Amino acid sequence: MRASREAASGWERVLTRYFAATGIPLRWDYGKRRFTGISGHLFARLNPVKEDSMWANIPQFVRKYESTYLNSDAKPVVLLITNRRYGESVEDSLVVMRLGTFAPMLKSFVDSDKERWAD
Repeated sequence: MRASREAASGWERVLTRYFAATGIPLRWDYGKRRFTGISGHLFARLNPVKEDSMWANIPQFVRKYESTYLNSDAKPVVLLITNRRYGESVEDSLVVMRLGTFAPMLKSFVDSDKERWAD
């Protein structure tokens, strides 16, 4: 699926279609201005204007989303970093998670089918 060329809400529509096509129940809630459909995590989208300094500021973005009113339940934050710099498809967008969130997710992923993921 091709990445969005639109500014404003183009990425939200593309990501919602992509998640629906892959069977992930994550969708953009226009009223709440956030992704919903998966409980236990807060999904936020970030479209950096200047990416050079963005990587150094990722911890501040995660802390900001962890402490906002949107995250009143203190859910782990997943940042979807959307840009066209790394490729033309949605799969080339980046997902950033805290290790405290990523490691349990990866462990449950591997534990669900150990034979498949054993090296």
